[in-house]
Amino acid sequence: MKSFREGLAERVTIFAPRRRGKTEFVQRDIAPMAKAQGILVVYVDFWRDKASPATALATAVMTARREQESWFKGLLSNSSLKASLNLLGGDLALEVSQQRKQAEKKIVEAAFDELESTDKPVLLLLDEVQHLATDPDFSDFTAALRSFMTARSDYKIKGIFTGSSQEGLAQLFKRTKAPFYNASSTIEFPDLGEDFVAFELDVFRRVTGGAHLDGSKANEVFRAMARAPGRFTDLLKRMVLEEVHDIDEGVSRFSDTVIEEDHQQFMTLWQGMHPMDKALLIMISRGEHKGLYSDEYKTKLKALCPELDPPKNSAIQNAVNRLKNHPINAIFSSEHGLWRFADPAFEHFVASQDNQGDETEF
Repeated sequence: MKSFREGLAERVTIFAPRRRGKTEFVQRDIAPMAKAQGILVVYVDFWRDKASPATALATAVMTARREQESWFKGLLSNSSLKASLNLLGGDLALEVSQQRKQAEKKIVEAAFDELESTDKPVLLLLDEVQHLATDPDFSDFTAALRSFMTARSDYKIKGIFTGSSQEGLAQLFKRTKAPFYNASSTIEFPDLGEDFVAFELDVFRRVTGGAHLDGSKANEVFRAMARAPGRFTDLLKRMVLEEVHDIDEGVSRFSDTVIEEDHQQFMTLWQGMHPMDKALLIMISRGEHKGLYSDEYKTKLKALCPELDPPKNSAIQNAVNRLKNHPINAIFSSEHGLWRFADPAFEHFVASQDNQGDETEF
C-alpha cells in the first residue's frame, strides 16, 4: 500500500498454490487497510462467473460502489451498468456468440465508466486471474482490462492480481506476447510456518477455555497438509465443535473430511490420467525436472509404463501439454526446459503413489 501511495508500483502480482491464504490476505488485510485510506476497493473473483469475466467485473464494481459510496445507492436504479447486466442476464438470444460479445463489451465499458466517475482512487483486487488465460474468447476482455489499467496518465487505478496457476501466470504476465507482459511486478507470497501454527493454537486455547494442543505435533500436521492454512484451521474448528482437545484424536476422527479431501480429488484425477502423464509426473516428483527428451529419460519413462511403446518426443510433448493445461495446471516451466509441480500438495500425492509401487495403476 505504501508503494502504491508513493508511486513506486501500480500493479503487483501474487501467485501461490491453492489454499495458501491469498484470498484471505487480500480480503481481510489489504481491503480493510485500503478502505481506511479512502480507496474504493473492488474485489473481482473470476471464478464467480467462469463463462463471463465481464459479468464478474461488472457485478463487483456495482457491489463495491453500492457498499462503499452511500450516495451511489440512490443512483443505482438508473445505472447504465445495471441496465447492461440486466440485458445480458435476461435475454436468452444473447447466447448467440456475436450478440453476447457485443453485450459484454457494453458491460465492460459501463464498468470502466463507473470507476472513472468515482472521485476516489481505485484498487482492483483481481482474484484467480489465471482464468483469463483459459479461453481465447476472453482475449478481448483481457486486452480492454489491460488498456484501462495501464494506458492512462493518472495514478487513479491500482491493481493486485492473485492466482494459483504458474502456467496461467506465464501466459498472462511473463511471455513476450502475454497480454500483461511487463505490466506488473511479482512479489513472493511465502508459506506460513510455525508462527501461524502457534497463533492458531492460541486461538484454540482461548475459544476452548484453556485447552492446550501439542505444538510439535501440530506443526507436523500442518506440514503434512502441505502448509495449507485453510485445511489446518478447518481441522481446529471441527475439534472445537466436537470438543476434541487432542490433535492426534482430531486427525484420527476428522481426516476423512479435512485432511483427505484433496487426496480424494487427486485420486480421481490420477485415475483418469494417461499412463504417460502419470509416468512423467512420477519422474518429476523424483526430482527429474529436466532433460525430458533425452534417451536416458525415455528409458526411465518406459520402465514406469512398459505396456506402452517406447516414448517418442511427440508423446512426451503431448503429455507435457496435457499436464500444464490440466484443470489443476499440474506442472509449469519455471525456466526453459525445467518442469515443476504447481501445487506441492499434488506433488506429495504423486510421490505417495510412487512409493506404493503399484504399477497396476498404469
